[in-house]
Amino acid sequence: MRPLTTALTGPSATLRDQLARCLVLRRPGLVAVLWTLDPSPEGPVLRTVVDARGTHDSTRLEGCCVSCAVRDDAPEVLDLLGDRWAEVLLVLPTPARADDVLAGLPVDRVATAVDAVLLRSQLTGDDLLADRGQAAAPTDRRSTAELVVGHVEDADVVAVEGLPRLPTAAARTAQALLSHLAPLAAQVVLAPGGEGCEELLATVPAARPPAEERLEAAALAAQLCPPACDVATAVWTADRPLHPGRLADALPDLVRGLVRSRGTLWLAGRERDRLRWEQAGGSVMLGAPSPWDRLPASALVLIGLGVEPAVVVAALDACLATDRELVEGAFPDPFADVLGPAVRR
Repeated sequence: MRPLTTALTGPSATLRDQLARCLVLRRPGLVAVLWTLDPSPEGPVLRTVVDARGTHDSTRLEGCCVSCAVRDDAPEVLDLLGDRWAEVLLVLPTPARADDVLAGLPVDRVATAVDAVLLRSQLTGDDLLADRGQAAAPTDRRSTAELVVGHVEDADVVAVEGLPRLPTAAARTAQALLSHLAPLAAQVVLAPGGEGCEELLATVPAARPPAEERLEAAALAAQLCPPACDVATAVWTADRPLHPGRLADALPDLVRGLVRSRGTLWLAGRERDRLRWEQAGGSVMLGAPSPWDRLPASALVLIGLGVEPAVVVAALDACLATDRELVEGAFPDPFADVLGPAVRR
């Protein structure tokens, strides 16, 4: 029978490795595969296989980037492990997201570990992974907020460490943030030293649906999350396009106070282009245009911290193109450098 397989991720290598050691020592029959960010001329990643008896293998991996090295190595190492252990823990390097590097592999659950003391600053900042020495490759321009949001949204279980070190109100805000970001994930509270780590593997999950289905389900669930501790979720929709000039001018104010927003945008002058919107902290990304598979419309899920979602909704409404502007039909294209010229199909 195939071993139960869990992926463990997180923005803190120290916390992630602490949990891995805790689980190896407390779960007889579990083997951990640790991919550690350890750049050298021989390769960017060190892969180690350990269980309660000790280290079974330590191999330097080659690859053009951290994620590439893990993605190429994971199927091979799972084949080598076979069914010799009852459980397998795949411990990913900090910059690697489970959905990116383990797609198509038999992973039963994804767990991520976060430090509650750092969570708010990680989610609201705009510092880059490269500035922290955590970039997956020289071309990796992701922010810390993007990485943390990605880890949390990928997770079936979120392990939260550090809550006792926070004032009560701040601890509740951290838990509310995680509930709104990952409404379908279970939360496990860890004591110092990783105490309580066994709860990460306490239940056998149902089969994980594809990433897109999980994101859609989470977006729907987030709408039902009640506002708590200055954290609130709202949905904005519009059946007319946004004026691109006003949207570009309003971007700094729109993202201020938003921890996370994502969805689809419809811009005037690009009526045939379906644009994916991704925002985490101070980072905003407009995805490459794709054709509409339905009537054009904008739809965003907005998660705010310390800001009323109605304020952001009103600001987005103010960016919509007016009837007169749509009739005149001349719009600036401030996003051309990012998206390229509008496609005329």
